[in-house]
Amino acid sequence: MRQICFKEKISGLSVRCELLQDLAPKSSEFLWKLASARSVFTAVHAIWTGPELSCPLPASVLPSELSAQLLPAENATSYPASGDVVMACVAAGSVKGLPPGNFFDLGVFYGEGGRLLMPFGWISANVCARVLEEDLDELKSCMKTIRKNGECRLEIAPIETGK
Repeated sequence: MRQICFKEKISGLSVRCELLQDLAPKSSEFLWKLASARSVFTAVHAIWTGPELSCPLPASVLPSELSAQLLPAENATSYPASGDVVMACVAAGSVKGLPPGNFFDLGVFYGEGGRLLMPFGWISANVCARVLEEDLDELKSCMKTIRKNGECRLEIAPIETGK
């Protein structure tokens, strides 16, 4: 069982997630590779999708090995639940207004009522990880600070289990 951690310094966020390797193997592997690189990305509280920390990942901020791939639908939903970590993948040129190249968006949902209705229509995203139940209250609490402050820097790191 692989786990990753999301951290954000200003709010004090530090939550653990279990990758859903059996349900979303390609998407969870994508997320594991981001974590293994100890990546830090700009994230914002979502405006369209409800209780979500959204981390846009245009091709320009990703290693070429990741930006060149397209993720198939696996364990996909348009209605993420509290604690769901989702990965959306949009092929280059398929949506007007996105940066060049394939476009990915990592979403961490911290409450109920999530919906993936974007200005250009409904999308589905792959549920590829879940925030550990015991970390959900911390996620909800820290999201209040992140929402108030706006943009933040989200670190994605692997949790070494020693196995």
